[in-house]
Amino acid sequence: PIYCPSCKRKSKTLKQHTFAKLPRVFCLHLKRFDAENNKKISDFVSYPASNLDMGKYLPHWCEKVVSKESKDSDSNEIDGDAKSPKVLYDLFATVNHRGTLNQGHYTSNVKCGNHWYHCNDAFVCDAGEGNGEKEVLLAEGAYM
Repeated sequence: PIYCPSCKRKSKTLKQHTFAKLPRVFCLHLKRFDAENNKKISDFVSYPASNLDMGKYLPHWCEKVVSKESKDSDSNEIDGDAKSPKVLYDLFATVNHRGTLNQGHYTSNVKCGNHWYHCNDAFVCDAGEGNGEKEVLLAEGAYM
């Protein structure tokens, strides 16, 4: 619990990250290197190819609205009437790293039209079967 100067009592808190304004092109950089422990973070991260909704991370839509019934209880129920706007993004590229913290190689995947291409230095090829989307979404090492 954290002391609240407004209500002059300790209350439960919830840490949240918000965006003041969302850009036209949203670039997300994943933390893939742990310098403190001198290692690469290689956990798989799942992300959608289309319709990533970031509207709920705008600050004026992130505030938890606690219903009157739950004010006295320990639960943090969100008021169902508070709807966030849909701010949708479609994936059109990834940057991938293979290797260790100290050495490795960067490649990228780029979507042109409805088809994905794998870019490795001067070599560009299809990212996979069909339009290549499945291979891009399952690729290891995506960090941007």
